[in-house]
Amino acid sequence: MDTQQLQNDKLNIIQIKSIMSTAKDVSLTLEQRNAIDDAFVSIEKNGTKSHDAVMEQTKKKFPQLFQK
Repeated sequence: MDTQQLQNDKLNIIQIKSIMSTAKDVSLTLEQRNAIDDAFVSIEKNGTKSHDAVMEQTKKKFPQLFQK
């Protein structure tokens, strides 16, 4: 890793820490909480997929998004 990249990473970490320390509690709606709970149940029941698998499926379903 070069010096410039290291410096950029350090600045990003400082910015993230700053955001986290000033963030207020976020209240979720009942619908949002239920969606999160449903997602956890799905993960427990069906597991998860790797990033590569998701990207492969996405490229097949939306090839126009990956054209250069």
